[in-house]
Amino acid sequence: MRMKGTLMRMKGTLMRTTMDDLTERISIVYHARTRDSCGNIVDGEDEVRCMVWAKVYPYGARIQEGVERMNQVDYRVVVRYRTDILPDDEVLWRGKRLRMIKPAYDAESARTWTVLECQEVLADGAAT
Repeated sequence: MRMKGTLMRMKGTLMRTTMDDLTERISIVYHARTRDSCGNIVDGEDEVRCMVWAKVYPYGARIQEGVERMNQVDYRVVVRYRTDILPDDEVLWRGKRLRMIKPAYDAESARTWTVLECQEVLADGAAT
């Protein structure tokens, strides 16, 4: 499809997303767990599962008053279809660490886009 002299690759219809809209580079990381010599599970370092191009939508924010003030920002991250993203993975984007709040799902059941619903939690203005 040609639009005003540029080639625009149409694939899927999720929020009118095209391949050209995937402009943010993100890393999907997981916390590696290893076993010691006795067979006990010990924590390891964060390891990168994959680096992909994505479109990031901030879509909600909450402020919760109480003993400790908690600010929370919700994001919807759209990437090309993938099946290797697990619910306990995290997204690194622009120096922010986004925690997944739902398992990744196939948008529109068309195997075109995978949607990650994530959350960045800020406590008193500092990211946690």
